[in-house]
Amino acid sequence: MTGKKACSFVLIYLFALSTPAAALTLDLIKKIPVGLFPKAILISPGGKEAVVSNFESKSVSVINLSSLKVAETIPLPSEAVEMAFSPDGNRLYITNWGGGTLSVLDYHARKLIRVIPVGDKPKGVAVQPDGKQVFVSNWASDNVMVIDTDKLVVTKTIEVGAVPRGIAFVPGRPELYVANFRGKNLSVINTDLEKVVRTIPTTDNPRHVIFSKDGKKGYVTHWGAGEVWVINTADYKILSKIRVGEHPKTIDLSPDGKRLYVANYKSDSISIINVERNEVMLNYPVEKNPSGLAVSPDGQTVYVTGWYSNDVTVLSINDPN
Repeated sequence: MTGKKACSFVLIYLFALSTPAAALTLDLIKKIPVGLFPKAILISPGGKEAVVSNFESKSVSVINLSSLKVAETIPLPSEAVEMAFSPDGNRLYITNWGGGTLSVLDYHARKLIRVIPVGDKPKGVAVQPDGKQVFVSNWASDNVMVIDTDKLVVTKTIEVGAVPRGIAFVPGRPELYVANFRGKNLSVINTDLEKVVRTIPTTDNPRHVIFSKDGKKGYVTHWGAGEVWVINTADYKILSKIRVGEHPKTIDLSPDGKRLYVANYKSDSISIINVERNEVMLNYPVEKNPSGLAVSPDGQTVYVTGWYSNDVTVLSINDPN
């Protein structure tokens, strides 16, 4: 390479290094009115609908994601909290706060097929990957109940920490993490043994737990501390603590696992985290008191419930990187 060409190459390289990467942005598409105090939102396994648990309305709103309108509202026996689909998408399980029950819906028939008594103030719900069991965290009972999905009865009660909230299975491992809101820790349940095998100390008010698709990392919001913690599931050690907004609640990963979206309840915002760097790359305002959050299967849209605005904010994701 001649001196002139080498100089040109160096200049181009230095320019590339100094040029900032195009920024991720969000744009408002629509606000969809739903029931009173909407809490959680999930995308259906087919990706064509979203379901919203309306706490005060004691119902589930079914949103058509093509028209962005509520297609149907399904009544429930008590306040709706969290939800989980069966692996085949045929059933939707919903925890009912005031009634101390778990509602089981035939999702395609839009029909309530069973109401199962569980513990006091049930919150989190997670379905085993093979669909054979459902686990429910009981906020005021300090335990997790195991339900057989064939018989639809409780088969086991597992004592955990104080005020259990979010629960999630670790992909590829027989483990369920339980965020103990007042216990300042996580209980790790071996689902084969159906008992707690480890307790991971955290900080104020761990709330929601999710995992990377490969199961190597866990992400936990901490309501009181305003942080998301990253956990190595191989050795249960804390890899990072990421400051986000006030009172972070629900989190969801982009389909490619590169971005983590966080609903900040008190800050009226969502934070987007660069997972590789473990740092916030964008804070975006959302009204009022965002609670539930879900990213579309194609990674191009994020849906956020507003606890006091009684709607779902639909945002397009523009991520050039």
